[in-house]
Formats: sequence, structure tokens, C-alpha cells
Amino acid sequence: MANRNTTRKQAPKAHGRHWGRWILLILLLIFLNIGIGVGIYTYRIWQTLPPVHELKEWRPDEPLRIYAANGELLQVVGPQMRYALPITRIPVKLQDAFIAAENAHFYSDNPLYYPVSYTGILRAAVVDLIHMAPVQGASTIPEQVARNFYLTPQKTISRKVAEILLAYKLSMHFTHQQILELYLNKIYLGEGAYGVQAAARIYYGKNVNQLTLGEMATLAGLPPAPSYLNPVVNPKLAEKRRAYVLKRMEKLGFITADEAAAARAEPILSQFHATASNSAPYVTDWIANWLSQQFGPDFTYRSGLKVYTTILPKAQAAANEAVAVGLENYDMGLSSMDSKAYRGPVAQLSGAALQSALAGKRPAMLPPHDPANLQWGVVTAADAGSASVSLEGKHSVTLSLKDVNWARAKRGAPQPKAVNQVLHAGDLIWLRPYVHAVTAGAGQEWGANVWSSGGPNSGWQLTQIPQVQGALVSLNSRTGAIHALVGGFSYELSHFNRAVFAYRQPGSGFKPFVYAAAMDAPALLAAGNSTYLTPQTPIPDTPLSITLPTGQIYSPTNYSNQYSNTPIPVWADLAYSHNVPSVRILMDIGIPYAVQYVQRFGLPAQQIPAVPSMVLGSGDYTPLQLARGYAVFSSGGFLPTPYLITKIVNSRGTQISLMNCPLGYAPPPQQTAIPPGVAYLMTQMMQQVIKIGTGVAAQSLGRNDIAGKTGTTNNENNAWFNGFSPRITTSVWVGYDDNRTMGRWAAGAREALPIWIHYMRTAMAGEPDIGFFRPPDVVSAATASDSSAGRRQIGVSDYLAGYPPIAAPAAPTASTESGTGTDLGTHLLNTIKSLF
Repeated sequence: MANRNTTRKQAPKAHGRHWGRWILLILLLIFLNIGIGVGIYTYRIWQTLPPVHELKEWRPDEPLRIYAANGELLQVVGPQMRYALPITRIPVKLQDAFIAAENAHFYSDNPLYYPVSYTGILRAAVVDLIHMAPVQGASTIPEQVARNFYLTPQKTISRKVAEILLAYKLSMHFTHQQILELYLNKIYLGEGAYGVQAAARIYYGKNVNQLTLGEMATLAGLPPAPSYLNPVVNPKLAEKRRAYVLKRMEKLGFITADEAAAARAEPILSQFHATASNSAPYVTDWIANWLSQQFGPDFTYRSGLKVYTTILPKAQAAANEAVAVGLENYDMGLSSMDSKAYRGPVAQLSGAALQSALAGKRPAMLPPHDPANLQWGVVTAADAGSASVSLEGKHSVTLSLKDVNWARAKRGAPQPKAVNQVLHAGDLIWLRPYVHAVTAGAGQEWGANVWSSGGPNSGWQLTQIPQVQGALVSLNSRTGAIHALVGGFSYELSHFNRAVFAYRQPGSGFKPFVYAAAMDAPALLAAGNSTYLTPQTPIPDTPLSITLPTGQIYSPTNYSNQYSNTPIPVWADLAYSHNVPSVRILMDIGIPYAVQYVQRFGLPAQQIPAVPSMVLGSGDYTPLQLARGYAVFSSGGFLPTPYLITKIVNSRGTQISLMNCPLGYAPPPQQTAIPPGVAYLMTQMMQQVIKIGTGVAAQSLGRNDIAGKTGTTNNENNAWFNGFSPRITTSVWVGYDDNRTMGRWAAGAREALPIWIHYMRTAMAGEPDIGFFRPPDVVSAATASDSSAGRRQIGVSDYLAGYPPIAAPAAPTASTESGTGTDLGTHLLNTIKSLF
């Protein structure tokens, strides 16, 4: 019985061992299946991974960069700011900073730590389990390279597996240094900066080799949260993160304790550095559009093209200011004889909108960026004597009556006598730095308001966005290099480039081209004409009627609608811009001949109307075309080809052809388009425009080496001033885009000339007042004239006889010709070229 009982008690143990073996077998099968499944899953992911060896040829997508003539960066056009540097050009301490912060075992060959850190993965997994969310990463530098190049930042298991596998692939094809180079050039560090060089430029305005140790550590602390740890946005958090990086660098032996302490003591001085000045937006826009049309947008904006231009930053800044202030002055009635009206505030703010604006938030009804030189403000209080204005929510400024007294309620209304007649609490308004307006040429018929900056402490002035538009082009008269170009009041408000694409009538600004044709004796002779004009030739200024081929009667009038009983010399006709004598000159030399001759100034034949009003500027031309034409006078007869681009290079430094570029570099011409003598005589005549004629306001520049011509069209639709010094030619146009009138008293002398003066004051600063070159074949001699015809016989040497005295840079030399443009010889051409 005892044995039987013992047997019965041991049976359950055997049964338990039986089930234990089955459970173990089932678990083994489960783990085997899981292993097989994980293996298949991993293998499938591996099969889908890209071939990483292609990264050996990788270069980052680099944006288009456009540079000024002095190397200043004008604009960066592209999706991100990137630079690619070889690892040898990245400072070792900067490399060490990122290794200390992101992957201390980066140079280890231990499979536990490189290319994947399994201890890091375990640590992150524990933290994630505690928080029940993927809150901590554990990516080594190879893993980050894999993610940055091929994967999304989404935190999923499949992405993590792919990241690990790609890290192994990378380690099989690349050395540690090659992987680190890819990482440091690809990593996103905030503010649109990809890579350490871009970040150094953005945060410190430096190259990586100029960074201090503290700045290097600050950049190395950014990868985990570039926006949150941004030293510009959160300097205190950035300082804490920098301290962590420095501590890690010291612990790993990358720096000494003294170096770490000195770096920790550095103040956080980061500030956002604009990638470019963007001072010539109409220029950079034209260049980007041309490149995109020529090569396609992908190559243009992602291949790292570098475009070098002729823009002079100082001149461009002066042009921007001159056009903006000049157009504002017109719209405020400060440069016009026609009073203008204040169109009222942009909006009347109240409630939450008012409080938001006072806190510095930009009101939604404003354009995204301030146009030109304007800033927005909100009136917080106003009484008779002054108004308090919150300037963009940053600080308060005070406006007095002098700052708003231009703001009439309507045209012709009296000026306001109290500030609160104009401004009221809650008004959203535009302000500009105060401008001093002084009348140049006061007491003379063509005096005009010319302004100057009030300086940094002159306060602010109420203004409004002008409805009128304008353009300015300034170029080197001999080479054609464009130094400054403005296509409108504000690129922010209108991208249309009026300097290049706006075809407008030049009015009297066209006269010099026809006058030159009338004084070129050899050209007239070749055209079958036996006589020519001189500056002293008298031309009748009496009413004129011409029967056109259509049977219509054309009767030109002078601007003043007045005439002279006595003939007026050619030089005075030009200086005072008389219209009727100009038409007589055109009819005298013949319209077909004039059309052919005017083409010498680079004006296309299809744009030149073969009608009597041609001389008065009835054709349509762009400011750039007129600037080129006037450069012929300034350069002594040479027709330059205007250009903006000196060269384009790709990311490897290879130059791109400019063959099809309409504003690409072209060498200066070696042959004159018109005789140097004719160019000189026309220049002398256009100096009289400034000395006694419609351009007298330009005397405020205090120089003797300037010349030019005003232009005003019928109904005062367009106002021009085209003028030059011996080196610089500048054309200015003012008018409405819809070609409506600017007012009865609008004129080139009042609207365009002040802009030209303000710009040229800066453009000519530092240049000696040397006068214009006088060709040796221009002589002065007494002659007889055919007073009845008002013309001279060919061969007479008296171009300057009786001409008002003008300082000349050189004494005349004997010659049998008189500015007729016969072969002057190589020595004359070389002398003219040497001036440029």
C-alpha cells in the first residue's frame, strides 16, 4: 500500500514536467517566428534602402547668390541658405563641439557604440516607456546623416530601423571623417541655415574659421531643438546649452578647463544677420528671372550659381532714397506747384486691433514689409499742437505741426493750422524720417525744391504711399556698367521694373539727339545736305504749321505758349527747351536723315516715329535706353552697351556663358558713334541747360562738370531729367503707370531733376571737377553767317563763336575742321578712353 501511494503522489510531477516542455517549445517557436518575422521585416527594409555610395558625389542644393561690384552680397534666391565646406576647412574645435554634444563615441570602433549606440537606444527606450511617448532620441551622427538625407523626422519604429540600417550602410562606404563632413554640411541649425557655415553667417555674420570657442559651442548645442535653443530668440536657454557642450568637451579632453571657463564667460551676442542687403531688388529680380528663363528654375535656384554685378552699393542706396523721397515729395505737394491732398490714414484702429498694433503686431491691412523708407505708426493721442505716435509698437514719437502741415484735406485747400485737424487717436499712418526741402535756383523760372536728410535726430514726418511712380538708371558713360537701377517706388508693392520695361515718351529729352544730327556736317553732307547748324545759329521762334501727308495740320507750341519776335540761337533753344525752333531744326535737316542719325544713340528704328513731333519726344523709350543714348555725349561720342552682369560662375567656379544675356558684359566700343566734336558741342549746350535753362536747380551741386536736359510731355504725363558728368550718366523718369497727367505745372525740372540731383550728389562724391574733354578739332573763330537762312556753310570753323563763356579743360588747338567728326587719329581716341 505504501508503494502504491507513493506512485500515486509522484504522477503529477511527471505530468508537470511534460507541460513545461511544451510551454518551452511553444515559447521557442514564438521567438523563432518573431525572429524570422523581424528578419524578414528588416531584410525588406534593407532592400528598400537607397545606395548610399552616391553621397560621395553629394553637394547640397545651394541657392542663387548675387553680388555687388565690391563683393557685397545683394541677394540670396532659393529655398534654403546652404554652403558646402570640405572637412579640412571646418575648424577642429567646431568638429569636436558637435561630437561632444551629439556623439561622444563617434570615433570608436566598438560595435556597441558605432555606427549605432545600443546603450543610447536602451536609455532612450527606458525614458520613452516612463513617459509612454517617444520623447527622447538616441541617434548617433551616422544615424542623423541617414535621417537627414533619406528619411523623415517622424518618430516611428520602421523609420528607426531604417535609420539604423542606413547607418551601417554609411559606415561600410564612408570613413568617420567623410560622415562628419556630410553631417556638418547638412544639419539644420535654425533660421533657414543648413550646415555650420550657413549658421555662422546667420547668427554671427562670420565664416566658421572666425568663430570663437563659445560661438562654436553655441552652434553645436542647436541640433536637438534649433528654434527652441536659438541664441537670438532664447539667449538664456542657448547659454545653458552652451555650458553643457563646453562641459562635455572638457570631459572628453577636447579643451582645457581654462578654455572652457573663458568660453563660458563670453556674452551671448548672437543676432540675426540678413543673408543679403537686398538693396537692389529690381536688379536681382531681373537677373533671377533671366537665369530661370535661360536655364530653368531648378538649375537657377539650386545649383549654387554666383552672379557678379556692376552695382555699387553706395550709389544704389542713394538711388533708392532719391527715388523714394522724390516720389513722396511729389505726392505730398512738396516738389510740385500743384497742391496735393492727404488721402487719410491707412485705417482707423480700435479695440483688440488697436491694442495688438500698440504691442508691435503688424496690422493685417499693411503690406508684409515696410515699403521703401516708410514705417507704420499708430496715433495714440492728438491735440492742436502735437500728436503722439507709437512707431511700429517699439517706441513713441511726437509729430508737430511742421510734420503734418502739407496734409491738406483736398487739393487747393489751405494748409491745416492744427495737428488734430489731420491726425486722430487710432489712426494707422505712414511715417518717414524728416526731410528738409530747400528751393534750388530760387528766384529763377525753373527753380525746384531739392531736399536733404534731416539727420538721425530730426524726427519723423507724416507721409503716404505715393500713387505716382518713377525710375532711375545710372551707368558708367564709357563702359556701360550699370551702377544703380531703381524700377519703382517700392519693390515690395510692385515688382514691375520701369527702368527696363516702361516705354514712355521722353518729351524734350529727345531733342539733343536731333540737335546732334543737325550739327554733324559730314553726316549731313553724306545725306545730301549742303549746310549744317552751329550752337550760335539763330532759329526763328514764331508759330509754325506743317501739313502732314494725311492732310492734317500739325502746329507745335512752346511749353509757355509764348513766342519770340527775334530768332533764338540753337544753344538757347535747347537751354530753354523751346519746341517750335526744335521742330524747325528737324524739318530743316529732314525727317528721314534724322531717323537714321538718331539710331546712332542705340535707339531702335521701330521706336522712332518719322513725324515732325519726333524731336519733341513723341516716341516711346525706356529710362535705360535714354541713359545709354545720353552716355554718347558724356563719353565723347562712344555708344556703350549697358550691362549688369560681369560674370556668372557655378558651384565649381566654372564661368557660365553670357552670350544670350541682354544685360551681360560687353567690352567698351572702340569706335565712336558720333563725332567727338559733335558730342562736345552738345555737352557744352547741355551745360547751359543747367547754367541758365530749365535745369538751374542742379547748380546746387556746386560743380561745373555736369550737363543734361529736362523732358516734359504733353499734358504733363511724363517728367524726365537725363544728365551726366564726364564719367556717369543718369536718367530719371517720373509719371503714373496709367499715363494720366501729373498736373498743369508738373515738369521734368520740378519732379525728376531733384531726384537726379540727390542721387548725383552721392554718385559724384570724391570725383574731381575736371570738366569735359574738348577734342582738338573744336575751335573758335569769327565767321559770317547766312542770317536769312539761319545756317552755316560747311567748312566754317566757328562752332563756338560768340558762345557764352564756359570753362573748358583744355585750350583749343588749330584745325581746319569744326567738330565735324573727321578722322581724329588714334591719339584722340586713346585720350578719350584714358578718362574712363
